[in-house]
Amino acid sequence: MKFKPIYIYLGVFVVFVAAIVFFSNVTKESNKAGTIAEGAQMPDDDVHGGMRSRGNGDMPGKDNVMEDAKKKMDALKLEVEKNPNDTTKVREYADMLGVHNPEEAIKLYERIIKVDPRRTDILLQLTFTYYNTGNLDKATEYNNKVLSVDKNNLYAQYNVGGLAQAKGDNKKAVAIWKDIAKKYPKTEVAHIAEQAAKQLEQAK
Repeated sequence: MKFKPIYIYLGVFVVFVAAIVFFSNVTKESNKAGTIAEGAQMPDDDVHGGMRSRGNGDMPGKDNVMEDAKKKMDALKLEVEKNPNDTTKVREYADMLGVHNPEEAIKLYERIIKVDPRRTDILLQLTFTYYNTGNLDKATEYNNKVLSVDKNNLYAQYNVGGLAQAKGDNKKAVAIWKDIAKKYPKTEVAHIAEQAAKQLEQAK
């Protein structure tokens, strides 16, 4: 099976990220990948906080950002080692690891799932992480678990289309996305689903 890169259809990635941000009740940090919207602001989180006060307020150099991120990650690692049952810190640490060490992030997410198998936010994180690494079977498995907990979860419903598209079934993906757009016309997911369906049809 040839895996199609996540960035081919923007809508697919946007909703995976949106799902993470929407369901994240344990951290205010979010990593935005892909195209940066016009007028986007630097995140107001622990990693980026205080950066605006440096120099003339311009975006800091890569070295400063990396140094701050490393300090934050090291601190979280120590907290997780001291309190391995603190799922809030485990989740936060896993979120940071997910960018460069998805395998370790997956282990931490699965640790949380063992404590509470109905955590749809973590199940969506696992869906996204596996999807982003190209493991579509595991991504599908965890997305299905979201739907088994909440069959009306729009993000998971959308992801069914995203996973179908990634596996080469464009017809199924378009049908799913159009159905979402029709059933939930005033939702953000419906809007993205409609746009994704159009992109896929135009790419034929």
